[in-house]
Amino acid sequence: MKRYLGRLIILMVSLVWVGLWGSPAAALLTDDRYDGNIFALYGSNGGMIPPRTTLEESQKYGRPALLVYYIDDSRDCKPYAAAIANLQVRYGMGVNVLAYSVDGLDLGDPQGPGRFYRGYVPQTILFDGKGTPVYESVGNRPLVEVENAIRQLFDLPPVEPGQLIPQPFNEVQTGYGAKPLQGGGRRARS
Repeated sequence: MKRYLGRLIILMVSLVWVGLWGSPAAALLTDDRYDGNIFALYGSNGGMIPPRTTLEESQKYGRPALLVYYIDDSRDCKPYAAAIANLQVRYGMGVNVLAYSVDGLDLGDPQGPGRFYRGYVPQTILFDGKGTPVYESVGNRPLVEVENAIRQLFDLPPVEPGQLIPQPFNEVQTGYGAKPLQGGGRRARS
């Protein structure tokens, strides 16, 4: 009896140890583990999900729409969420950003939001104000590439490659900003 009681205590301590210090939520930006809504975690904009409008509403009001298909546990989609959220911040007044998790789509509905999905993530499609696709890509595309497609719709000059660079400020979130000016910055401690 004492032997079983001793094993039971060891088992319970082991379960508590794993529960407290285990890794059920040890997902990273660079792996395929689920750790929550990627737009909230990595894009700092969880308010994008679910989309507040539809492609049909965008077309009705003559607004361009950026349609993005993603999966929350994809190492390719996690950093891309920061790029899309950044575009939404800069162009959200003129472009509707529609981000859809593939896991929640009804791919059998020919009129639903999944009708343009091609089976890969992240997938990005930019529609002009008439609902015509003007840009389509698959994969984690450079921010400048997608941004220039949007800028072309508004007859804005293109952004030069290297002008916008990723600036991660911690392991979880990734931000984007303008290229730093020459001569500025901090000196590293020695």
